Amino acid sequence: MKRFTGLKLVGPALLLAAVVIAGLAAVPYYGVARLDAEIRERQETLVKRNISIWITDVEFALTAWTIWDESIAKIDNAFDPEWTDRNIGNSLIGTSRTRFVAILDAEGKMIYDKTADEVATRPFFHRGTAEIIGDASALVAQVREREQGAKASGIPNPVSFSKIEVVGSDAVLLTASLFQPDFRTATPRGPSAPILISAIPIAGSLQEFLGNRFLLDDATIGGQASVPDNRARVEVAVGTDGQKEVLSWKPPTPARDLLLQSLPLAAAVIAVLVFGAVFVARISRQAVVSLVEEEKRMRHAATHDFLTGLSNRTTIEAQFSRLSEIGNVTVVCLDLDGFKAVNDRHGHAAGDEVLRQVAQRLRSSTRHDDIVFRLGGDEFAILMPSTTQVEAELSCRRLSLLLGQPYDFDHIEARIGASFGIDHAGSVSDRSCDEALKRADEALYAAKSIGRGSVVTFQAQGDAMLACA
Repeated sequence: MKRFTGLKLVGPALLLAAVVIAGLAAVPYYGVARLDAEIRERQETLVKRNISIWITDVEFALTAWTIWDESIAKIDNAFDPEWTDRNIGNSLIGTSRTRFVAILDAEGKMIYDKTADEVATRPFFHRGTAEIIGDASALVAQVREREQGAKASGIPNPVSFSKIEVVGSDAVLLTASLFQPDFRTATPRGPSAPILISAIPIAGSLQEFLGNRFLLDDATIGGQASVPDNRARVEVAVGTDGQKEVLSWKPPTPARDLLLQSLPLAAAVIAVLVFGAVFVARISRQAVVSLVEEEKRMRHAATHDFLTGLSNRTTIEAQFSRLSEIGNVTVVCLDLDGFKAVNDRHGHAAGDEVLRQVAQRLRSSTRHDDIVFRLGGDEFAILMPSTTQVEAELSCRRLSLLLGQPYDFDHIEARIGASFGIDHAGSVSDRSCDEALKRADEALYAAKSIGRGSVVTFQAQGDAMLACA
């Protein structure tokens, strides 16, 4: 009877405690699933975006060979095999990560090909040039379709399409790029121009390359149907059979990990509900802070250049729009003079160190409100808000002198220069970011033609250029 009475007295309290505990358990359970799903979706988006940025940087680097009057003259107007081998095949394979080069003429006929000896036995390259060109046929068709579109005046935009292709355990970035004139001292004979097909082998396995690049846990490559639902995934490549290859990895689950780590405290939560509630709230807050910091790090990686730490080209339009709402914005494009010689003489590691020192000098020698970007390769841009044309030109001349100072590292002294193109539109302007960049880029090309370390300002009247000392 006492036991029954005690149960009647204690039972409601026990039931209430059970309901509270069940409620406290249910909220984290459903919250964990939602938070981890959001983190997984964000990570998939950022990985996809970073792969796209990497491919875009590779395509942009190829413009040094494809957007060139002399390449049109020596390949399309009158094919010069010796010039092509020296300036396209040997130059690309010798100064970049490209290990295969082929050129199709305006009619789609292969007129040149070259494969680096060290990759000739790898599965992708061992199949032969005809197979590789066949793999690139869809990319070539995309280039031809884009070629038929409207052509803007001035320096043309690059026309390139790429894909990652897997042959066995061998992964390669395959790119088709259109040859175009820059200053139009030579133009294609007909409506179509030659196309460059290039292949860059990915070091090691594709899963190791992408997994290490984006810090992914247990990265693997396989068919989409074979990937379990609990793994994050991004389509990254195609096989020779046309099947899509999916990069999958174990997504971070900080919320679930936190919940599992909290399970041993269940006994303490039952004994002291208040203490348990405070403890869970405190840990939950730490989890939210951890998630926010993780997102900040991933967002920073997507919008900044990994080598120099500068903002990359994905953010320049947004920053231009923001600064334009405040006042006038001067756009500066700069290109390093003599940088290719550093790579040729001392290697790409030395070139990377020079780029890092260039970025450091630009950051430390521009105003607090100025924003410095790395566009790719050895090209940079600066947004200078609320400045006059004279101030911008003086600043660029100072930067030109600074960047021309020696670069010392590892018992090596390297010397380069920098040419500057400026677009200054005054206090009222309806120009877009693309228009401003194009004008600054045209001024930069004019500066390059004048000589090392030149500064040129774009003038709208008559499309003239104003050179500075």
